[in-house]
Amino acid sequence: MIKAYYHARWMVWLSLLTLLLTGLLANWLVNVSIEVILNMWLFALIPLLVIGGYDLWRFNREWQQLQADVSLLDDTQITDPLGHVYYQKIQSLQQTVRKNSDTYRDREQEMLDTLQLWTHQIKTPLTALDLLLQVEPVNANDARLEISKINRYLTVMLNYLKLTTLNTDLVLTEVALKPLVNETVRDLAKLFIAKDLTVSVEALPTVVSDSQWLRFIFEQLLTNAIKYTPRGSIRIYAKGDAVFVADTGIGILPEDLPRIFEQGYSGYNGRANQKASGLGLFLSRQIAEKLGLRLTVTSKVGVGSTFAIHFPQTRWLAE
Repeated sequence: MIKAYYHARWMVWLSLLTLLLTGLLANWLVNVSIEVILNMWLFALIPLLVIGGYDLWRFNREWQQLQADVSLLDDTQITDPLGHVYYQKIQSLQQTVRKNSDTYRDREQEMLDTLQLWTHQIKTPLTALDLLLQVEPVNANDARLEISKINRYLTVMLNYLKLTTLNTDLVLTEVALKPLVNETVRDLAKLFIAKDLTVSVEALPTVVSDSQWLRFIFEQLLTNAIKYTPRGSIRIYAKGDAVFVADTGIGILPEDLPRIFEQGYSGYNGRANQKASGLGLFLSRQIAEKLGLRLTVTSKVGVGSTFAIHFPQTRWLAE
Protein backbone atom coordinates (compact mmCIF):
# COMPACT_ATOMS: atom_id res chain seq x y z
CA MET A 1 0.00 0.00 0.00
CA ILE A 2 2.87 2.42 0.90
CA LYS A 3 4.39 1.83 -2.52
CA ALA A 4 1.06 2.55 -4.19
CA TYR A 5 0.64 5.71 -2.10
CA TYR A 6 4.12 6.85 -3.07
CA HIS A 7 3.39 6.37 -6.77
CA ALA A 8 0.09 8.23 -6.43
CA ARG A 9 1.38 11.21 -4.38
CA TRP A 10 5.09 11.58 -5.12
CA MET A 11 4.66 14.66 -7.30
CA VAL A 12 2.73 16.48 -4.56
CA TRP A 13 5.24 15.67 -1.85
CA LEU A 14 8.16 16.50 -4.13
CA SER A 15 6.64 19.91 -4.79
CA LEU A 16 6.17 20.59 -1.05
CA LEU A 17 9.69 19.48 -0.29
CA THR A 18 11.01 21.75 -3.03
CA LEU A 19 9.13 24.69 -1.52
CA LEU A 20 10.57 23.95 1.92
CA LEU A 21 14.09 23.70 0.59
CA THR A 22 13.60 26.89 -1.39
CA GLY A 23 12.45 28.68 1.76
CA LEU A 24 15.41 27.31 3.70
CA LEU A 25 17.82 28.48 1.00
CA ALA A 26 16.22 31.93 0.88
CA ASN A 27 16.49 32.36 4.65
CA TRP A 28 20.09 31.23 4.62
CA LEU A 29 20.92 33.73 1.85
CA VAL A 30 19.54 36.63 3.91
CA ASN A 31 21.63 35.51 6.89
CA VAL A 32 18.73 34.40 9.07
CA SER A 33 19.90 32.49 12.15
CA ILE A 34 19.79 28.72 12.12
CA GLU A 35 17.38 28.76 15.06
CA VAL A 36 14.85 30.78 13.11
CA ILE A 37 15.22 28.47 10.11
CA LEU A 38 14.66 25.37 12.25
CA ASN A 39 11.60 26.94 13.86
CA MET A 40 10.21 27.71 10.40
CA TRP A 41 10.81 24.12 9.35
CA LEU A 42 9.10 22.86 12.50
CA PHE A 43 6.02 25.04 12.01
CA ALA A 44 5.86 24.00 8.35
CA LEU A 45 6.40 20.29 8.92
CA ILE A 46 3.81 19.82 11.71
CA PRO A 47 0.75 20.76 9.57
CA LEU A 48 2.25 18.95 6.59
CA LEU A 49 2.65 15.78 8.64
CA VAL A 50 -0.90 16.08 9.97
CA ILE A 51 -2.32 16.64 6.51
CA GLY A 52 -0.09 13.92 5.06
CA GLY A 53 -1.12 11.45 7.78
CA TYR A 54 -4.78 12.11 7.16
CA ASP A 55 -4.26 11.76 3.42
CA LEU A 56 -2.39 8.48 3.97
CA TRP A 57 -5.17 7.15 6.21
CA ARG A 58 -7.85 8.05 3.66
CA PHE A 59 -5.81 6.53 0.83
CA ASN A 60 -5.31 3.35 2.86
CA ARG A 61 -9.04 3.08 3.57
CA GLU A 62 -9.96 3.35 -0.11
CA TRP A 63 -7.12 1.01 -1.03
CA GLN A 64 -8.31 -1.68 1.39
CA GLN A 65 -11.90 -1.39 0.15
CA LEU A 66 -10.79 -1.67 -3.45
CA GLN A 67 -8.67 -4.68 -2.61
CA ALA A 68 -11.61 -6.37 -0.88
CA ASP A 69 -14.41 -5.78 -3.42
CA VAL A 70 -14.94 -2.68 -5.52
CA SER A 71 -18.67 -3.40 -5.63
CA LEU A 72 -18.86 -2.74 -1.87
CA LEU A 73 -17.25 0.70 -2.22
CA ASP A 74 -19.58 3.67 -1.99
CA ASP A 75 -18.69 6.32 -4.55
CA THR A 76 -19.27 8.99 -1.88
CA GLN A 77 -16.22 7.59 -0.05
CA ILE A 78 -13.97 8.42 -3.00
CA THR A 79 -12.68 11.97 -2.65
CA ASP A 80 -10.20 12.01 -5.51
CA PRO A 81 -11.94 13.23 -8.71
CA LEU A 82 -9.76 11.03 -10.89
CA GLY A 83 -10.41 8.07 -8.58
CA HIS A 84 -14.15 8.75 -8.89
CA VAL A 85 -13.89 8.59 -12.69
CA TYR A 86 -11.98 5.30 -12.44
CA TYR A 87 -14.63 3.99 -10.05
CA GLN A 88 -17.39 4.82 -12.54
CA LYS A 89 -15.46 3.06 -15.30
CA ILE A 90 -14.99 -0.01 -13.12
CA GLN A 91 -18.69 -0.07 -12.26
CA SER A 92 -19.59 0.13 -15.94
CA LEU A 93 -17.20 -2.69 -16.80
CA GLN A 94 -18.56 -4.81 -13.95
CA GLN A 95 -22.12 -4.34 -15.22
CA THR A 96 -21.01 -5.38 -18.71
CA VAL A 97 -19.21 -8.44 -17.32
CA ARG A 98 -22.26 -9.45 -15.25
CA LYS A 99 -24.55 -9.00 -18.25
CA ASN A 100 -22.26 -11.03 -20.51
CA SER A 101 -21.91 -13.67 -17.80
CA ASP A 102 -25.69 -13.95 -17.42
CA THR A 103 -26.11 -14.15 -21.20
CA TYR A 104 -23.43 -16.83 -21.42
CA ARG A 105 -25.05 -18.87 -18.63
CA ASP A 106 -28.46 -18.59 -20.29
CA ARG A 107 -27.03 -19.74 -23.62
CA GLU A 108 -25.11 -22.54 -21.97
CA GLN A 109 -28.25 -23.73 -20.18
CA GLU A 110 -30.23 -23.44 -23.41
CA MET A 111 -27.58 -25.48 -25.19
CA LEU A 112 -27.61 -28.16 -22.48
CA ASP A 113 -31.42 -28.35 -22.54
CA THR A 114 -31.39 -28.66 -26.32
CA LEU A 115 -28.71 -31.35 -26.29
CA GLN A 116 -30.62 -33.28 -23.65
CA LEU A 117 -33.83 -33.05 -25.71
CA TRP A 118 -32.01 -34.03 -28.89
CA THR A 119 -30.25 -36.95 -27.16
CA HIS A 120 -33.59 -38.26 -25.95
CA GLN A 121 -35.06 -37.84 -29.44
CA ILE A 122 -32.28 -39.68 -31.31
CA LYS A 123 -32.65 -42.68 -29.02
CA THR A 124 -35.88 -43.63 -30.80
CA PRO A 125 -34.35 -44.54 -34.19
CA LEU A 126 -31.28 -45.99 -32.46
CA THR A 127 -33.47 -48.31 -30.39
CA ALA A 128 -35.52 -49.27 -33.45
CA LEU A 129 -32.34 -50.00 -35.41
CA ASP A 130 -30.99 -52.14 -32.57
CA LEU A 131 -34.20 -54.18 -32.51
CA LEU A 132 -34.15 -54.63 -36.28
CA LEU A 133 -30.58 -55.96 -36.15
CA GLN A 134 -31.56 -58.54 -33.53
CA VAL A 135 -34.13 -60.20 -35.81
CA GLU A 136 -32.93 -62.51 -38.59
CA PRO A 137 -33.13 -61.94 -41.46
CA VAL A 138 -32.49 -58.23 -41.06
CA ASN A 139 -35.00 -56.04 -42.86
CA ALA A 140 -32.56 -53.86 -44.81
CA ASN A 141 -35.16 -51.34 -45.95
CA ASP A 142 -36.40 -50.66 -42.43
CA ALA A 143 -32.81 -50.48 -41.17
CA ARG A 144 -31.88 -47.94 -43.85
CA LEU A 145 -34.99 -45.94 -42.94
CA GLU A 146 -33.89 -45.69 -39.29
CA ILE A 147 -30.33 -44.80 -40.36
CA SER A 148 -31.70 -41.99 -42.53
CA LYS A 149 -33.65 -40.69 -39.51
CA ILE A 150 -30.48 -40.72 -37.42
CA ASN A 151 -28.66 -38.86 -40.18
CA ARG A 152 -31.35 -36.18 -40.26
CA TYR A 153 -31.23 -35.75 -36.49
CA LEU A 154 -27.46 -35.30 -36.74
CA THR A 155 -27.96 -32.74 -39.50
CA VAL A 156 -30.42 -30.82 -37.34
CA MET A 157 -27.97 -30.71 -34.44
CA LEU A 158 -25.04 -29.67 -36.64
CA ASN A 159 -27.12 -26.85 -38.08
CA TYR A 160 -28.20 -25.82 -34.60
CA LEU A 161 -24.54 -25.52 -33.61
CA LYS A 162 -23.77 -23.56 -36.79
CA LEU A 163 -26.69 -21.20 -36.27
CA THR A 164 -24.66 -18.69 -34.25
CA THR A 165 -22.23 -18.20 -37.15
CA LEU A 166 -24.85 -18.19 -39.90
CA ASN A 167 -24.21 -14.54 -40.77
CA THR A 168 -20.76 -15.48 -42.08
CA ASP A 169 -21.94 -18.67 -43.77
CA LEU A 170 -24.33 -17.25 -46.35
CA VAL A 171 -23.82 -17.54 -50.11
CA LEU A 172 -26.58 -15.65 -51.92
CA THR A 173 -27.23 -16.78 -55.48
CA GLU A 174 -30.17 -17.30 -57.80
CA VAL A 175 -31.82 -20.51 -56.64
CA ALA A 176 -34.28 -22.43 -58.79
CA LEU A 177 -36.67 -23.75 -56.16
CA LYS A 178 -38.27 -26.60 -58.10
CA PRO A 179 -35.04 -28.60 -58.64
CA LEU A 180 -34.04 -27.92 -55.04
CA VAL A 181 -37.40 -29.14 -53.70
CA ASN A 182 -37.39 -32.15 -56.03
CA GLU A 183 -33.97 -33.16 -54.74
CA THR A 184 -35.16 -32.80 -51.16
CA VAL A 185 -38.21 -34.94 -51.91
CA ARG A 186 -35.96 -37.64 -53.40
CA ASP A 187 -33.86 -37.65 -50.25
CA LEU A 188 -37.02 -38.18 -48.21
CA ALA A 189 -38.46 -40.78 -50.60
CA LYS A 190 -38.14 -43.63 -48.06
CA LEU A 191 -40.32 -41.71 -45.61
CA PHE A 192 -42.96 -41.00 -48.23
CA ILE A 193 -42.97 -44.65 -49.35
CA ALA A 194 -43.09 -45.97 -45.77
CA LYS A 195 -46.34 -44.07 -45.15
CA ASP A 196 -47.68 -44.43 -48.70
CA LEU A 197 -47.98 -40.67 -49.13
CA THR A 198 -48.16 -38.92 -52.47
CA VAL A 199 -46.26 -35.68 -53.07
CA SER A 200 -46.69 -33.10 -55.79
CA VAL A 201 -44.28 -30.30 -56.63
CA GLU A 202 -45.87 -27.63 -58.78
CA ALA A 203 -44.24 -24.76 -60.68
CA LEU A 204 -41.95 -22.82 -58.37
CA PRO A 205 -40.04 -19.57 -58.91
CA THR A 206 -36.36 -18.77 -58.91
CA VAL A 207 -35.30 -16.61 -55.99
CA VAL A 208 -32.13 -15.05 -54.63
CA SER A 209 -31.10 -16.83 -51.43
CA ASP A 210 -28.75 -19.44 -49.97
CA SER A 211 -29.46 -22.87 -51.47
CA GLN A 212 -27.95 -24.87 -48.58
CA TRP A 213 -30.08 -23.21 -45.90
CA LEU A 214 -33.19 -23.09 -48.09
CA ARG A 215 -32.92 -26.82 -48.60
CA PHE A 216 -32.64 -27.31 -44.84
CA ILE A 217 -35.86 -25.32 -44.32
CA PHE A 218 -37.75 -27.33 -46.96
CA GLU A 219 -36.44 -30.59 -45.49
CA GLN A 220 -37.70 -29.66 -42.03
CA LEU A 221 -41.12 -28.60 -43.33
CA LEU A 222 -41.50 -31.76 -45.40
CA THR A 223 -40.29 -34.01 -42.59
CA ASN A 224 -42.73 -32.34 -40.24
CA ALA A 225 -45.54 -32.83 -42.75
CA ILE A 226 -44.69 -36.53 -43.16
CA LYS A 227 -44.68 -37.07 -39.37
CA TYR A 228 -48.23 -35.80 -38.93
CA THR A 229 -49.83 -37.04 -42.13
CA PRO A 230 -50.99 -40.64 -41.62
CA ARG A 231 -52.61 -40.77 -45.09
CA GLY A 232 -53.17 -38.55 -48.07
CA SER A 233 -50.75 -36.21 -49.76
CA ILE A 234 -48.32 -33.32 -49.48
CA ARG A 235 -48.35 -30.47 -51.96
CA ILE A 236 -45.67 -27.84 -52.62
CA TYR A 237 -46.81 -24.85 -54.65
CA ALA A 238 -46.27 -21.11 -55.09
CA LYS A 239 -48.79 -18.31 -54.74
CA GLY A 240 -48.24 -14.59 -54.34
CA ASP A 241 -44.99 -13.92 -52.48
CA ALA A 242 -44.79 -17.35 -50.83
CA VAL A 243 -44.06 -21.02 -51.42
CA PHE A 244 -46.41 -23.35 -49.53
CA VAL A 245 -45.99 -26.84 -48.08
CA ALA A 246 -49.50 -28.20 -47.49
CA ASP A 247 -50.42 -31.57 -46.03
CA THR A 248 -53.61 -33.51 -45.32
CA GLY A 249 -52.49 -34.50 -41.84
CA ILE A 250 -53.96 -34.34 -38.38
CA GLY A 251 -53.55 -30.56 -38.09
CA ILE A 252 -52.40 -28.38 -35.21
CA LEU A 253 -54.49 -27.31 -32.25
CA PRO A 254 -55.32 -23.55 -32.24
CA GLU A 255 -53.62 -23.08 -28.86
CA ASP A 256 -50.41 -24.62 -30.20
CA LEU A 257 -50.17 -22.47 -33.34
CA PRO A 258 -48.70 -19.31 -31.69
CA ARG A 259 -45.85 -21.35 -30.16
CA ILE A 260 -45.13 -23.84 -32.93
CA PHE A 261 -41.81 -22.14 -33.83
CA GLU A 262 -40.52 -21.85 -30.25
CA GLN A 263 -37.41 -23.79 -29.28
CA GLY A 264 -38.23 -27.15 -27.70
CA TYR A 265 -41.99 -26.70 -28.12
CA SER A 266 -43.56 -29.75 -29.70
CA GLY A 267 -47.21 -29.09 -28.93
CA TYR A 268 -49.89 -31.65 -28.21
CA ASN A 269 -49.19 -33.67 -31.36
CA GLY A 270 -45.48 -33.99 -30.63
CA ARG A 271 -46.05 -35.05 -27.03
CA ALA A 272 -48.81 -37.50 -27.95
CA ASN A 273 -46.76 -39.18 -30.67
CA GLN A 274 -43.35 -38.74 -28.97
CA LYS A 275 -41.92 -37.81 -32.37
CA ALA A 276 -40.99 -34.16 -32.05
CA SER A 277 -37.99 -32.49 -30.44
CA GLY A 278 -39.20 -28.98 -31.26
CA LEU A 279 -35.87 -28.14 -32.92
CA GLY A 280 -36.68 -28.41 -36.61
CA LEU A 281 -39.28 -25.66 -36.85
CA PHE A 282 -37.39 -23.45 -34.42
CA LEU A 283 -34.24 -23.68 -36.54
CA SER A 284 -36.22 -23.15 -39.71
CA ARG A 285 -37.64 -19.85 -38.47
CA GLN A 286 -34.27 -18.69 -37.13
CA ILE A 287 -32.57 -19.44 -40.45
CA ALA A 288 -35.44 -17.90 -42.43
CA GLU A 289 -35.12 -14.64 -40.48
CA LYS A 290 -31.38 -14.51 -41.16
CA LEU A 291 -32.12 -15.03 -44.85
CA GLY A 292 -34.66 -12.22 -44.79
CA LEU A 293 -37.59 -14.63 -45.17
CA ARG A 294 -40.71 -15.17 -43.10
CA LEU A 295 -42.35 -18.43 -42.01
CA THR A 296 -46.06 -18.65 -41.24
CA VAL A 297 -48.48 -21.50 -40.67
CA THR A 298 -52.21 -22.10 -40.88
CA SER A 299 -53.91 -25.29 -39.78
CA LYS A 300 -57.21 -26.97 -39.10
CA VAL A 301 -57.48 -30.04 -36.90
CA GLY A 302 -58.39 -33.13 -38.92
CA VAL A 303 -57.87 -31.33 -42.24
CA GLY A 304 -54.18 -30.50 -42.40
CA SER A 305 -51.53 -27.79 -42.07
CA THR A 306 -49.99 -25.35 -44.52
CA PHE A 307 -46.57 -23.80 -43.92
CA ALA A 308 -45.60 -20.77 -46.01
CA ILE A 309 -42.15 -19.36 -46.80
CA HIS A 310 -42.57 -15.70 -47.72
CA PHE A 311 -39.85 -14.27 -49.95
CA PRO A 312 -39.07 -10.54 -50.08
CA GLN A 313 -38.33 -10.43 -53.81
CA THR A 314 -40.70 -8.29 -55.85
CA ARG A 315 -39.76 -9.93 -59.15
CA TRP A 316 -39.84 -13.69 -59.47
CA LEU A 317 -38.22 -15.49 -62.37
CA ALA A 318 -40.66 -17.93 -63.94
CA GLU A 319 -39.42 -21.41 -64.76
